[in-house]
Amino acid sequence: MSEALEGVAAPARADLCHRHGLENPLYMAEDAGAADLIAGGRLQLGISRGSPEQVLEGYKYFGYVPPEGSTDADMARQHTEVFLRVIEGGGFARPNPRPMFPNPPGLLPIEPQSPGLRDRIWWGAGTRATAEWTAQQGMNLMSSTLLTEDTGVPFHQLQAEQIHRFRALPDSECVEVLCEAAGVDE
Repeated sequence: MSEALEGVAAPARADLCHRHGLENPLYMAEDAGAADLIAGGRLQLGISRGSPEQVLEGYKYFGYVPPEGSTDADMARQHTEVFLRVIEGGGFARPNPRPMFPNPPGLLPIEPQSPGLRDRIWWGAGTRATAEWTAQQGMNLMSSTLLTEDTGVPFHQLQAEQIHRFRALPDSECVEVLCEAAGVDE
């Protein structure tokens, strides 16, 4: 795969979108780290809980069930928090006391690590509240035509409010907004 990417010009932005509620966050971190290294640090990874299900409780078919009292959206946000922690190098697994080769002290991180990947994670927010959560997590915001709330105002006004609320939080100072809609002034 790396040979296939050799000589390919770096895209200005190449988004890969993924439904995070249906994925093991540790597998996702390994795959994202490897893909980003192969792509020379150019991966722009978009994740979200996904659009409303076409299948009733579709997450069950992927082996994931939200804990009692939680929703699939809550589960996707929990998976995302784990994912972000491990791509930043946070340890998650106890080392074997008799390893094949020496381990560093403490919990072991995901391999491979790809420096800078954390700064290129985008969350597809469907509501104003999730736009705020995105800023609090220090992720970039993707806003599109998949807004899942209706406040009685035209779509472009609701989307503009979502972006405004994202940018109003201190954690969003260094992150970007990718907007897919006509009528929203940046």
